[in-house]
Amino acid sequence: MKNVLKLSDIESLSNVSEVFSHSQQDYIFSHYFFTDSLRRKVNEVVSVNGLSIIMVIKGRLLLSVNTDKITVDPNSLFILRPNDVLTVADNDAEPVEIYTLFLSTRFLKGINFDVSILQPSRFIGSSRVLHFNRSQKKLLLNYLMLLHNCAISNTGGPNQLGVISRSIGRNLVVSFLYQIAYIREMEMTEDSSRPSLPTQRTRKLNYVHDFLKILEQYYRQERNVAFYADKLCISSKYLSMLVREATGESAATIIDRYVITEAKNMLRYSTDTIQQIAYKLNFPNQSAFGKYFKHMTGQSPTTFRVS
Repeated sequence: MKNVLKLSDIESLSNVSEVFSHSQQDYIFSHYFFTDSLRRKVNEVVSVNGLSIIMVIKGRLLLSVNTDKITVDPNSLFILRPNDVLTVADNDAEPVEIYTLFLSTRFLKGINFDVSILQPSRFIGSSRVLHFNRSQKKLLLNYLMLLHNCAISNTGGPNQLGVISRSIGRNLVVSFLYQIAYIREMEMTEDSSRPSLPTQRTRKLNYVHDFLKILEQYYRQERNVAFYADKLCISSKYLSMLVREATGESAATIIDRYVITEAKNMLRYSTDTIQQIAYKLNFPNQSAFGKYFKHMTGQSPTTFRVS
């Protein structure tokens, strides 16, 4: 049975961290050394209620994520998505130097990040591990330290101070995620030596890639899984199974995330009325859009727009 961790549960890392900070209930940054004694404390099956980015600087980390065995070598990172199931395997006696950034689900709902840039299918199986060179490591660590210093220095405050503080954190996190996406895109473009996947697995992943491509084209008009399955000439059930196997999430969840990200961008950065946004996203009326948006984010479109 897995233990689902919230951001508050992860705060115990402060006891073993060289550097530690948290920004309200938004994110936690930590730099620590993963030793054998620490491993014994976290040898249970866990799932984090948020997004986790784990950078390994020295040593080697052996993990099992969902059904995938993963080795995270020095100068690499991996992304643990919400609902991913993590088990830490027996690791070398050598301490592993790790930087982690945990983003709460609530915080993720409040940021504007184009998920099509960081496609789930690009971070599945062994591809979850992203390798970086010396200059990229320096850049990524600079982002993390900026977030750390932001959490320490900008403690929020009443009214406008709190809004500004959270906005700084949001934009730094978005920039950090885009930087990860940029490095992944470079790696995929330059690495022509990666072994081919077995034919059956390649075909399945091709369906997932094609689903995401079609989704990028139609998500403003279509939110029904059946529409995308029909485009791929497969059943909705089979598409949902393939997407969940590849990403750990349902097809419906990914569709909703695309729609909500676009809605957030339009609410925050366009001058369109809420009614106009509802129509552009193919909702029958403003009320239906408002109910959908509040169900997905916990806020009404009006509240989000002024936050």
